[in-house]
Amino acid sequence: INHATFKASLFMAAGIIDHEAGTRDMRRLGGLRRVMPHTAALAMVAAAAMAGVPLLNGFLSKEMFFEETLRVAPLGAASWLLPVAVTVAGAFSVAYSVRFIHDSFFGPLPADLPKVPHEPPRWMKIPVEVLVALCLLVGILPALLVGPILALASGAVLGGDLPAYSLAIWHGFNTAFVMSLLALAAGIVIYTLRRPIFAFHERLPRIEGKQLFESFIAGLTAFAAVATARLENGSLQRYVLLLVLAALVAGATPFLAGHGPLLGGIGMTPVDPVSIVAALVLAGGVLAATLLHRERLVAIVLVGVAGLVLALAFVKFSAPDLALTQLSVEVVTIVLLLLALHLLPQRGAADSSSARRARDWAVAGLAGLGATGLTLAVLTRPYETIAGYFLDNSLPGGGGTNVVNVILVDFRGYDTFGEIAVLGIAAVAIYALLDGLRLTAPDRDASGRAWSAERHPIIMASITRPLLPLALLVSVFIFLRGHNLPGGGFIAGLVTAVAMLIQYIASGAAWTQERLRLDYHPVIACGLLFAGLTGLGSLFFDHPFLTSTFGHIHWPVVGEFELASALAFDLGVYLTVVGAVLLALVNLGRLGMTGRTAKGGA
Repeated sequence: INHATFKASLFMAAGIIDHEAGTRDMRRLGGLRRVMPHTAALAMVAAAAMAGVPLLNGFLSKEMFFEETLRVAPLGAASWLLPVAVTVAGAFSVAYSVRFIHDSFFGPLPADLPKVPHEPPRWMKIPVEVLVALCLLVGILPALLVGPILALASGAVLGGDLPAYSLAIWHGFNTAFVMSLLALAAGIVIYTLRRPIFAFHERLPRIEGKQLFESFIAGLTAFAAVATARLENGSLQRYVLLLVLAALVAGATPFLAGHGPLLGGIGMTPVDPVSIVAALVLAGGVLAATLLHRERLVAIVLVGVAGLVLALAFVKFSAPDLALTQLSVEVVTIVLLLLALHLLPQRGAADSSSARRARDWAVAGLAGLGATGLTLAVLTRPYETIAGYFLDNSLPGGGGTNVVNVILVDFRGYDTFGEIAVLGIAAVAIYALLDGLRLTAPDRDASGRAWSAERHPIIMASITRPLLPLALLVSVFIFLRGHNLPGGGFIAGLVTAVAMLIQYIASGAAWTQERLRLDYHPVIACGLLFAGLTGLGSLFFDHPFLTSTFGHIHWPVVGEFELASALAFDLGVYLTVVGAVLLALVNLGRLGMTGRTAKGGA
């Protein structure tokens, strides 16, 4: 606050001088107090505040600054250099303040100024007067004028009680006050000796700061260009390599520096035969996918094996919601990859050289060992978890026994709302990128055999069509029970999207759209609208955004059941997921169909 008031008033005073005298070059100015006495008085007070003259606000700031340098010892035994350095800096501050006052307002009035100087209009001086008055008032009554503002701002930053501090015009004849007096006296002496100092400066070798700065920037830019060319060469493989190596170095450094053992004192979970088999299947699938990555369809199937084993791991550790989500995402991901592969060669490009493959194998092995070591380091040490809070408050606070779903739609509903908004935006962006795009899908496989003329086999279509209402029924069931049992809007949305995608794949886009006349843009919009309105509803009852409520309702035949406002929010999640997945995948699927039709193929 102090710096802003005296520095802003000095800027304005310099502007007034430039406006009225035609220049602000102090080497050409002088004697302005004779023709601009009001402006001169204001500028002198502001410059005195900047110099740290007592009874002005700058004196308080400088004295507190000096006092703080006496309390800290960052340099150990040499920490006495810090108060000496700030005192010297204060002296130079006084010197250039005195130079501004003396060279601008005292001495003879120059006769060769671009304009005849005079006092500016009244309204040009009012802002300077206000700021200079603050310099005086804050310097005399600091606790009264800025104490409340300082306490409010500091309390907001610290988030607690403020440390002991004193805002007063006088803190006694202490070391900081002596430092201020020394700075004032030394600054005046420096200005008095300015002519021999200037003469000595003229005899020094000429060093142009502008040229040094520009040379430094040019060298820095050249170095950045070389470093960028070495790092960002467009190779995704190099980016991953650098990322993995950096993670390995960062993870291994604490242990190599002797900051503790790798393993903690907590024992590991006993291993059973089923887990061993699952781990071997997982490792074998991932390894096979790596070795057969050029066979893209085979690699996708093998990656799916890893996803399936991961879902089974969730089941083993009593996380059915995550298992259902993993399975649903796995299906959607496989469909997405198959749609993309339909437009790509079935075999990947040739591998790198043997040396590069050996390097990549070594880095991958080290990364695997590093991830394993990090996992063991974390799981064998005691840690605190917030799971107990959610387990204790899920039912009384959110009205649901499915803790995962209550967290998603209640405790962290705002986060979920942001996620579905991003999902909807991504789907619309994918649609915009694909709209009007025409690609030609290959009409033969890698061996040269033509694709089957029957694009939609009648057996597949006959089996999948009756499955649609059954799948939708399962989806509704999963959605309605999600607040108390495994399920919820996200999983139900994925199940619905998969059920409808099957119809597109089995019967074709034309047949499906004739029967499912849906525009998925409004579906996404309705989902976000439902979720947003659910959150806004709580504001009408003076509760924070997305605060949920629940109660029990009794219907004659149905009986008593629970109804939660989070159900409407979950409906928004459901609609957004359905709309986003189908909007993206259906439009991606049309690319290959359009291309092959345009080419005249089957």
